[in-house]
Amino acid sequence: VLNICEEVPAPPPGAFEMRVPILDSTIRFWAPPANQPIPYVALPFRVLFECLDLGNVLYVWYALALERKVLLVSGQYSLLTLCAEILCSLLFPMQWSHLYIPVLPRFLSPMLDAPM
Repeated sequence: VLNICEEVPAPPPGAFEMRVPILDSTIRFWAPPANQPIPYVALPFRVLFECLDLGNVLYVWYALALERKVLLVSGQYSLLTLCAEILCSLLFPMQWSHLYIPVLPRFLSPMLDAPM
Protein backbone atom coordinates (compact mmCIF):
# COMPACT_ATOMS: atom_id res chain seq x y z
CA VAL A 1 0.00 0.00 0.00
CA LEU A 2 2.84 2.40 0.84
CA ASN A 3 4.40 1.66 -2.54
CA ILE A 4 1.16 2.57 -4.31
CA CYS A 5 0.69 5.79 -2.33
CA GLU A 6 4.25 7.05 -2.71
CA GLU A 7 5.68 5.61 -5.91
CA VAL A 8 2.87 5.00 -8.39
CA PRO A 9 2.38 8.19 -10.39
CA ALA A 10 -1.04 9.78 -10.48
CA PRO A 11 -2.56 10.12 -13.92
CA PRO A 12 -2.06 13.50 -15.55
CA PRO A 13 -5.08 15.82 -15.38
CA GLY A 14 -7.55 14.86 -18.05
CA ALA A 15 -6.28 11.30 -18.46
CA PHE A 16 -9.14 8.90 -18.03
CA GLU A 17 -7.43 6.41 -15.73
CA MET A 18 -4.32 4.44 -14.88
CA ARG A 19 -4.47 0.75 -13.99
CA VAL A 20 -2.03 -0.88 -11.59
CA PRO A 21 -2.14 -4.69 -11.42
CA ILE A 22 -1.71 -6.07 -7.90
CA LEU A 23 -1.85 -9.83 -7.36
CA ASP A 24 -5.16 -11.00 -8.84
CA SER A 25 -6.80 -7.58 -9.10
CA THR A 26 -6.30 -4.21 -10.71
CA ILE A 27 -6.50 -0.86 -8.93
CA ARG A 28 -7.64 2.10 -11.02
CA PHE A 29 -6.56 5.71 -10.42
CA TRP A 30 -8.02 8.73 -12.17
CA ALA A 31 -7.73 12.50 -12.09
CA PRO A 32 -10.34 15.01 -13.23
CA PRO A 33 -9.45 17.21 -16.20
CA ALA A 34 -7.72 20.45 -15.25
CA ASN A 35 -10.65 22.46 -16.61
CA GLN A 36 -13.13 20.45 -14.48
CA PRO A 37 -11.89 20.55 -10.89
CA ILE A 38 -13.77 18.84 -8.09
CA PRO A 39 -16.83 21.02 -7.42
CA TYR A 40 -17.06 22.96 -4.20
CA VAL A 41 -19.97 21.86 -2.01
CA ALA A 42 -21.17 24.52 0.41
CA LEU A 43 -22.69 22.13 2.94
CA PRO A 44 -21.67 21.76 6.59
CA PHE A 45 -20.37 18.17 6.52
CA ARG A 46 -19.75 18.36 10.26
CA VAL A 47 -23.53 18.20 10.83
CA LEU A 48 -23.67 14.73 9.29
CA PHE A 49 -20.92 13.47 11.59
CA GLU A 50 -22.66 15.01 14.61
CA CYS A 51 -25.81 13.04 13.74
CA LEU A 52 -24.15 9.76 12.70
CA ASP A 53 -20.90 8.19 13.79
CA LEU A 54 -18.26 7.33 11.20
CA GLY A 55 -19.30 3.69 11.00
CA ASN A 56 -22.89 4.59 10.17
CA VAL A 57 -21.83 7.23 7.63
CA LEU A 58 -19.71 4.61 5.88
CA TYR A 59 -22.55 2.08 6.07
CA VAL A 60 -25.04 4.51 4.48
CA TRP A 61 -22.50 5.58 1.84
CA TYR A 62 -21.89 1.93 0.98
CA ALA A 63 -25.63 1.32 0.63
CA LEU A 64 -26.00 4.38 -1.60
CA ALA A 65 -23.03 3.33 -3.74
CA LEU A 66 -24.73 -0.04 -4.25
CA GLU A 67 -27.98 1.79 -5.16
CA ARG A 68 -29.92 0.33 -2.27
CA LYS A 69 -32.89 1.97 -0.60
CA VAL A 70 -31.95 4.15 2.37
CA LEU A 71 -34.42 5.57 4.88
CA LEU A 72 -33.31 8.37 7.19
CA VAL A 73 -35.51 9.12 10.21
CA SER A 74 -35.36 12.28 12.31
CA GLY A 75 -37.68 14.50 14.28
CA GLN A 76 -35.85 17.56 12.94
CA TYR A 77 -36.78 18.02 9.29
CA SER A 78 -34.06 20.59 8.64
CA LEU A 79 -31.38 18.12 9.79
CA LEU A 80 -32.97 15.35 7.78
CA THR A 81 -32.83 17.27 4.52
CA LEU A 82 -29.33 18.58 5.20
CA CYS A 83 -27.95 15.12 6.00
CA ALA A 84 -29.62 13.64 2.92
CA GLU A 85 -28.05 16.31 0.71
CA ILE A 86 -24.63 15.78 2.29
CA LEU A 87 -24.86 12.03 1.75
CA CYS A 88 -25.75 12.58 -1.90
CA SER A 89 -22.79 14.92 -2.32
CA LEU A 90 -20.46 12.30 -0.79
CA LEU A 91 -21.19 10.08 -3.78
CA PHE A 92 -19.15 12.35 -6.08
CA PRO A 93 -18.14 11.63 -8.83
CA MET A 94 -21.16 9.31 -8.90
CA GLN A 95 -24.70 10.65 -8.68
CA TRP A 96 -27.88 9.27 -7.14
CA SER A 97 -30.10 8.52 -10.13
CA HIS A 98 -33.10 6.93 -8.42
CA LEU A 99 -36.07 8.32 -6.54
CA TYR A 100 -35.00 10.87 -3.93
CA ILE A 101 -37.48 12.14 -1.33
CA PRO A 102 -35.68 14.15 1.37
CA VAL A 103 -38.80 14.55 3.55
CA LEU A 104 -41.83 12.27 3.38
CA PRO A 105 -44.92 13.06 5.49
CA ARG A 106 -46.02 10.24 7.79
CA PHE A 107 -49.36 9.78 5.98
CA LEU A 108 -47.42 8.93 2.79
CA SER A 109 -45.26 6.27 4.48
CA PRO A 110 -47.11 3.40 2.69
CA MET A 111 -45.37 4.69 -0.46
CA LEU A 112 -42.14 3.23 0.94
CA ASP A 113 -43.43 -0.26 0.14
CA ALA A 114 -44.11 0.58 -3.50
CA PRO A 115 -41.83 -1.19 -6.01
CA MET A 116 -39.36 1.19 -7.63
